[in-house]
Order: sequence, then structure tokens, then C-alpha cells
Amino acid sequence: MNIAIICHSMSGNTEEVATLIESTHHHRGDHVVRYDADRVGYREAQSLTTCDLVYFGSYTWADGILPDEMKDTFRLVLKELNVPIRQAAVFGTGDKMFVHFCRAVDEMAYHLSKYGIPLAGELLKIEQSPRNQPFNVQHWAERMAQNVEEGVMHHVDSENQIIVAQTS
Repeated sequence: MNIAIICHSMSGNTEEVATLIESTHHHRGDHVVRYDADRVGYREAQSLTTCDLVYFGSYTWADGILPDEMKDTFRLVLKELNVPIRQAAVFGTGDKMFVHFCRAVDEMAYHLSKYGIPLAGELLKIEQSPRNQPFNVQHWAERMAQNVEEGVMHHVDSENQIIVAQTS
């Protein structure tokens, strides 16, 4: 499979999750490219059309804000270029001390759904760092890959509820 990972990290926690996802896919024999959100331009965005699965990952800033770098990436990929992404998966890190824990993950899923991009599975929300739970991240990435291979797609409705559909 062809996999892309687009993420933005400030403390390094989200980058650690992306690294675990990347290593899981390398171990499976998949071809993986990884981009930092603030480095996604026209060429990188267009390359997503060849991917079977595109991961989007971000931290949640303060009390529930998606960082500007990810907003800009979504604006370019979804709104300006309308890149036809086959399936996406969304992950992020946050801190439970805030009322809106990992709200950026929900916001990314909402925008993907708004543009008709199906999700490969459930959203992954990590408290702080994945260091104490690397197997959870790896198993999640395995499930996302398996869902893509089996034709399982998830859609998010207006209440952020995930609806499962199978194409095969």
C-alpha cells in the first residue's frame, strides 16, 4: 500500500505517534511518505492522490484549537485543490487537563467528512505522549491498514458519530 502521513507537532509527542505509525507500515512492507504540515505545498498535496491511506495528525492547542499549520494544510488540500483522497485516518495528542481533550482530532475528522473523504476507522487520541502505549498506536495503524484492504469505510455524521460502511 501507498501511505502518506501529514502531521504537525510542537512538543514532539505527535511526531512520536507519526513515527510509530510509519514504522508499523514499513514493517508491513508499505511505501510511506511523511510530511510536516507546514511543508505541504502543491506538489506534496497532489501526491496524495496516489495514496491508499493518508494519515492526518496534530496536537490540540490550548483548549481545543487546531493549529494554524494544519488549518492551512486542510485549506490547501481540501478546499483549494480538492485533492481526491481515497481514505484517511486521524490521530492526535492532547492534555486531559483541558475541557476539550484532543478536539483537533474531531475537527480534522469533521473537515475530511465535509469534503466526502471516508475514514479508515476510529479516531486515535493520545494523552500527552505515546511512550507508555506504543502497542496501542501500532495496533491502531494495523487496523487502519486492514480496514483499507478490506474496503471498510467510516463516515462522520453531523453529530460526530462514526458510521461504518463496507464496499466489498
